[in-house]
Amino acid sequence: MTQAQFVGSIALIRRWFGEKERWLARWDERAQVLDFVHAERLEGESYRESIDREVAWTLDLQRKRDYIVSSAPRLHFQAPLEIPGQCTPVFFVVQFFVVDLYGQQAARTIDADDRNQWCRPAELKAGQSADGRAIAPGLHALLARTEAIPSHGE
Repeated sequence: MTQAQFVGSIALIRRWFGEKERWLARWDERAQVLDFVHAERLEGESYRESIDREVAWTLDLQRKRDYIVSSAPRLHFQAPLEIPGQCTPVFFVVQFFVVDLYGQQAARTIDADDRNQWCRPAELKAGQSADGRAIAPGLHALLARTEAIPSHGE
């Protein structure tokens, strides 16, 4: 049996509401979970290029006008992880990139799409949003293992 794997990037899209940071998750209708924007790396494509492509396409934002992807990943993770619901561990080779939004137009575009939700670090850590929707099991496992999202005591 071939081991499941993911080779790609995950977007860490942050926004501040007052003094509280929130992280953008998106409702996956098929899987019925909240997940971060992520992209499998295509042949000949860098990890950064893959997440840049996916953020633009998934969130309907324009590169260089609405957002910028950090030039270096926040972290690189490479290891197998046990994921609830999976028969075998999933081998991840993933880089997390911070994505900063520019201006009010990007925020309006994201807020106008009801599939998008701003989550508190505590919700991501718990694996469930405040409204009871599950965080994707793979994302939850990755965040728990890597601490890519600091909890700041929330």
